[in-house]
Amino acid sequence: ARALLDAGVRDVRNQGVLLRGVNATQADLLDLCFALQGEAGILPYYFYLCDMIPNAEHWRTPLHQAQRLQESIMGYLPGYATPRIVCDVPYVGKRWVHQAAEYDRERGVSHWTGSHGIGSVRNGSPAPGDRFPFYDPIDTLPEPGRLWWTRGEGRP
Repeated sequence: ARALLDAGVRDVRNQGVLLRGVNATQADLLDLCFALQGEAGILPYYFYLCDMIPNAEHWRTPLHQAQRLQESIMGYLPGYATPRIVCDVPYVGKRWVHQAAEYDRERGVSHWTGSHGIGSVRNGSPAPGDRFPFYDPIDTLPEPGRLWWTRGEGRP
């Protein structure tokens, strides 16, 4: 990044991952964003929710916490340096955390709509209005939600 800035490039942006226990609190994220913008000259651009991948559950942040975090950092940084917190929903793509079509916080299941002609295919045609699920980490759910998953009721 320093080499790019020294060469005259003036639009170096950061895309990071929101990691529970690392940068998923207001204080931690603002500290990181101030360091990126103020000390390194890098614009904080996006912070993604950690993908639903094996062995990463302990890093993942639930959607409702990401939504509150996005709200809590507003007004501290210049508008151009305030990152968007996004969810990269399988088959849908990048969405701001407040764009979930519906969200069952107890069970940790959010649904998102497709657009741009991507998503599932029915009879050979894209179906952009389909809803696609994204799941919160089970250990972050309230007890009734954890029990629901333990009983196997949440199998997709």
